[in-house]
Amino acid sequence: MGVEEVMKLVVEKLKEALLAVENWGAEALGWFDDVFPPETRGDTVSHWFHVALPWIIAAVVLTAVICFCRCCCKCCCGGGGGRVRMMKAPGRNCRMPRSAFESNPRGYFRNLRAHPGDQLC
Repeated sequence: MGVEEVMKLVVEKLKEALLAVENWGAEALGWFDDVFPPETRGDTVSHWFHVALPWIIAAVVLTAVICFCRCCCKCCCGGGGGRVRMMKAPGRNCRMPRSAFESNPRGYFRNLRAHPGDQLC
């Protein structure tokens, strides 16, 4: 099988695919014309829009509330997933991970007293 034969086969298959898409599009338009006849299409679409509008508004509001609650929970409740909660280091002018202080506060203050001039965290 040569290159020319492969190219002819590919072109033939592309023509078949294009014809199938064209036929499917014509079928879809025919179905749409049956469901929404051209004479009453504007009224029918307007009716369905008015029926669906409250549901669309409710979905948008619900999505906004869920996004706001997630953001608020991450910021205020400390549920940031992989984020580290920070605090001001006692006796120093810097910030440090809260977990490091809470795991051994006694050791932290011993280290602070052992190195009083050390302002590094």
